[in-house]
Amino acid sequence: MIAAPSVLELLEFHKALAPFRERLRGELGVRALEGASPYRTLEQLEKRAALLRGWIDFVDRCGEISWNAALAPVSPLFEGAKRSGILSGEELLSVRALLEAAKRVRGELTGAVEDFPILEALRGRLRDFSPELEALAVVEDSGRLADGASPKLQTIRGELEALKRSGRRTAARLLEDPHILNMLQERSLAWRDGRFLLLVRQEYINRFPGLAVDRSGSGNSVYMEPRMLSSVNNGLMLKTRDERDEERLILLELTRRVLARERAIVDAENVLGDLDLFSASDSLMRTEGWVMPELTRKRAFRLAGARHPLLREAAVPVDIRCGDSFGTLVVTGPNTGGKTVVLKTAGVCLAMAWSGLPIPARDGSEVGNFDALHADIGDEQSIEQNLSTFSAHLRNIIGILGSATRSSVVLLDELGAGTDPQEGAALGVAILETLRQKGSLVLATTHHNPIKQYALTTPGVETASMEFDAERLSPTYRLLMGVPGKSNALMIARRYGMPESVLKLAQGALDARAASAEDLMGELNERRAALEREEHEFREAVRETERLKQLYRDRVAEIDFQRDKIMEAADRRAANLLSRAEETSRGMIRDLEGAVKTAAHRELNDRRQQIHRLRKGMERRQARREEREIEARPKSFVVEPGATVQVAGSGVVGLVESVSNGKARLAAGPMHLEVPVERLVATDRKAKVALPPADTTALMGRETVPSSIMLRGMNVDEALPLLANYLDRAYRAHHASVVVIHGRGEGILRREVHALCARLKYVKDYRLGGAGEGGYGVTVVTFA
Repeated sequence: MIAAPSVLELLEFHKALAPFRERLRGELGVRALEGASPYRTLEQLEKRAALLRGWIDFVDRCGEISWNAALAPVSPLFEGAKRSGILSGEELLSVRALLEAAKRVRGELTGAVEDFPILEALRGRLRDFSPELEALAVVEDSGRLADGASPKLQTIRGELEALKRSGRRTAARLLEDPHILNMLQERSLAWRDGRFLLLVRQEYINRFPGLAVDRSGSGNSVYMEPRMLSSVNNGLMLKTRDERDEERLILLELTRRVLARERAIVDAENVLGDLDLFSASDSLMRTEGWVMPELTRKRAFRLAGARHPLLREAAVPVDIRCGDSFGTLVVTGPNTGGKTVVLKTAGVCLAMAWSGLPIPARDGSEVGNFDALHADIGDEQSIEQNLSTFSAHLRNIIGILGSATRSSVVLLDELGAGTDPQEGAALGVAILETLRQKGSLVLATTHHNPIKQYALTTPGVETASMEFDAERLSPTYRLLMGVPGKSNALMIARRYGMPESVLKLAQGALDARAASAEDLMGELNERRAALEREEHEFREAVRETERLKQLYRDRVAEIDFQRDKIMEAADRRAANLLSRAEETSRGMIRDLEGAVKTAAHRELNDRRQQIHRLRKGMERRQARREEREIEARPKSFVVEPGATVQVAGSGVVGLVESVSNGKARLAAGPMHLEVPVERLVATDRKAKVALPPADTTALMGRETVPSSIMLRGMNVDEALPLLANYLDRAYRAHHASVVVIHGRGEGILRREVHALCARLKYVKDYRLGGAGEGGYGVTVVTFA
């Protein structure tokens, strides 16, 4: 979608990005944000949106990557380096810091690409900079080249140090001479401009054996070079020049190597900037409720609860849509009622969405496929070209009419304003009709009645208005879709004390048809408000009904559950009694003889048939209990490795080890079972999993126990037994600390993890992760 810089400026697009700027961590993110603009094609936008979502998923599971807030853009340094051929030590230090960050991020992404394939697009743009980092290692943290930067530099600096030691020894002898010492202002050796000097009093200048070099700041003394130090100083000067020449050669070579990888370095800089921008986007989505709108290929958009970013908490959420059933939306209402804000909100949200950024709106927002965004908003009077406000708007609209297509979005503010009302309204209608025939999506604001009437009577054109509180004589800034705005000028004038005679004259001057339209609009507004109140009450009633229905279903399910438990216990007791009675009867028959034994056998057979019928009834009840449990499974229930499940109709709870050919292998205490998947149901009970013997864990070496455990995605019953076992093993393996990855979520699992750590005597301390450790998605546990 093309949005000209002038359009983005009209929408105050870059100002609206202030919430992102406040959450960025460094200059690289600021640079990425400043370069943000709408993508040209939907395919490019879809890739960017998928990349952002993939990054957020990665951070959720693995935590934030470490970040160096001092990182600065280095690409601006390259233009100067191309001209001069050289980068200073401090500049090379900035390049090295960037390359080290790129290497660190590349390593973290390499380990995550298997689980998050979308991140390969980022990792692929971070090249291997190992040779450059090795070369730049000769730059010390101060920006100075290390002595070992080259053999020659090391030799020169060694000779320099030897000369300095010689100069200090000579100076020490001078300072021990009482005759010389009496002439000095300070009894110390000075180092100025690469030469050893002494500070001599003004009155001894002509008597001191040496040359005057410089005057002190006070003017009362002079820096002089003793003749005994002249040869040393001359040697220092020559060696210092050799040192500078060698350093320059080294810097030239380092600069050449850096410039040879310019494209790769710029790519790395852009990736790191994007990641900082992704982090700010993630923060806005989590803390402010911003969303990534759904991208569609339709020629339409829907913004649910959209807010203008610059208004912050003062913004009134509005629902704006255009496309599908209508392609033109005309918004009316009083001045300062919020029409322009609605227009700019729609424009800013579309521009942000097409820039691959989250928008200040709710879930359910959709943005379609557009080729361009055009806008005519605000006072565009040009003093330089001596154009009136109307002329400036007219010239802009002419340009829009020439370039708008069926896939364009056009925003027009105060259509028809700035000239004669009748002519302006007629021109406004003509402009809207022309754009409608082109098929463009149009959002326009106006206060002209003819334009309102055009919107009411033209197919494919919808009206909306800014709500006005007649009691308080102030706008509410709420957008009412489907209702044209009513003029409130006479009502406001009456409230402020305008003489009734003046109001009667004004009313009489209104055209009968216009007055009828005003009455119709007023009635529509009143009906719309009443319908909205009734709709709100209806929704509340529906919510209350759904709550009561759910309460009823939960209660019935609880009663069924209790009944089944009672019946199951009774059936078990009955089965035990029947088994004991049957065994007793067989024992008694064995002790009988003859006719009595035959009669007893007949009696026993009768009893066996009764027992058989009773057992059949118990089996049917058990089967019905199983069927009810299976039917009550939620649709989202999935049997997968790691899930805790219960065998329907029984109290067996186990942990799924594997699923194959419609059967699941369960670990239930010391047992391992194979159960058909259709007989498994969800449960809140905790699975008992056999732990390895204590003596085996005691023998485990540190290398066999990882330094972190992943619990994210598990429920409390699944996670706590695994965590308790893991912490015990890690403690026995002599880990100083470990990391528990529980994710952010609602904090339920995090609180249970902390509660378990508080109970374990061998846990010395536990805390949430810091920057670069995963934030509040992980807990760092330290052992005593």
